[in-house]
Amino acid sequence: MNVNLANYLFEKETLYLNPIIQEKREIEEKQVIVTKKPLVVHENTPISKDKIVPLPSPLRLKHKVLILTESISENEKAFLSKILNAVGLTLSQVDLVELNKVQTIDYQFFIAQKVTKKFISFGVGLGKLNWNILLNLYQVKNVDQIDYLLSDELRIVEADLNLKRSLWVALKLMFDN
Repeated sequence: MNVNLANYLFEKETLYLNPIIQEKREIEEKQVIVTKKPLVVHENTPISKDKIVPLPSPLRLKHKVLILTESISENEKAFLSKILNAVGLTLSQVDLVELNKVQTIDYQFFIAQKVTKKFISFGVGLGKLNWNILLNLYQVKNVDQIDYLLSDELRIVEADLNLKRSLWVALKLMFDN
């Protein structure tokens, strides 16, 4: 069966649920349940700042285009800047997210912000974020009114002329809408 045909036929269906992943989700849900107790602070009790660990702040998006990479070097940033210029954007007009700095992006929080309209991932499959969106390389897919595009890593695309062409065709399709 052709991959595109399979994606079309089974796009919104779960064909297989991995019982191991399901067990992990159930365990995580059990661990998240916390009972609320009133906080009692005595005036004479010193508060140690060493024990306070800040929670990672949720990702705040400001632009309609989000670029996701595992990490990005200065050379890759320069190449990305050229790519963005070709579609009429600059680095300052997009949200650039490096996964090694953020660790993960919560899908429900991402969708609830209703900021991003175009999501381009360079070398990071959305399964790595635990998002249930199947993307094919260099094919634009619209889910929840957001256009998604999966590409190879920037360093790989920069070195291969055919991949540059494939990326350009997909970007034209994505940004002409």
